[in-house]
Amino acid sequence: MDGEDQSRPGGIVVLQGTLETLALPELLGLLAQSRKTGALWLDAANSSAVVYIVDGRCCAAESSDAGEPLTNAPALLARVVDICFAVERTEDGAFRFGPEEPPWACAETVDLEVAIDELGRLVAEWREIQAVIPSLECRIRLADELGVTELTVDRERWQLIVALDGRRTVRDLAKKTGRGVLDVCHAILALVDAGAVNVGPAPAAPAASRASGTRKRAAELAVDPEAPYGPGVESPHPGPNTGAGDDAEREFDPADKGRYLSALSGLRDA
Repeated sequence: MDGEDQSRPGGIVVLQGTLETLALPELLGLLAQSRKTGALWLDAANSSAVVYIVDGRCCAAESSDAGEPLTNAPALLARVVDICFAVERTEDGAFRFGPEEPPWACAETVDLEVAIDELGRLVAEWREIQAVIPSLECRIRLADELGVTELTVDRERWQLIVALDGRRTVRDLAKKTGRGVLDVCHAILALVDAGAVNVGPAPAAPAASRASGTRKRAAELAVDPEAPYGPGVESPHPGPNTGAGDDAEREFDPADKGRYLSALSGLRDA
């Protein structure tokens, strides 16, 4: 059943589900408040990551883009927020929580409640940005004519402007310039206000994805609880957009959330 734990031999319990039923900030809050220990795997359309938790605090975190060990709390907090923000920007997401030892541990752990607050601020900013830049897959192009009399160009703005080739998306520009997504989006908004660039339309989603998006996915993704998982091992469950579980799609049932909460509250630490 959705939201219920799956026990391995020996009493090890794994909890899994979708972030449409249990929102990520709420999930993190429950793990923090109940002082759980284990690994929280997160899968979304364009990202996969794992956040390691000990006594309700984050001690390590890795993603498909960043996995090097960190030695201080501010850097670890920034990575956790980065990971969670990437997941929050997608329409679908899945999680799995269970016992797993981190490959490394930061000497300073991070309060998950602080990460939740920072995540909320970024999500609020992102909603405002989406009014102009609806997707990170939008292409940014230089305008034929500048909309202002003059435009001040510093080093960072120049770096962004020369990266505009008409083909790069917002996501590409963030990677090309080595800047954060929000930072690049704010820079693009300033150039849009100056009439210096145009934002192309968001790419159309495939027909199958549009049809799938019309209904909430509350069905739990199929996972073999015996499958190994950890750093360097591919997540044993498919991402939310791989088509797995389509036959199990159904309308969102509020009772599902209660089952998640009940399963999480009864989850035994390894």
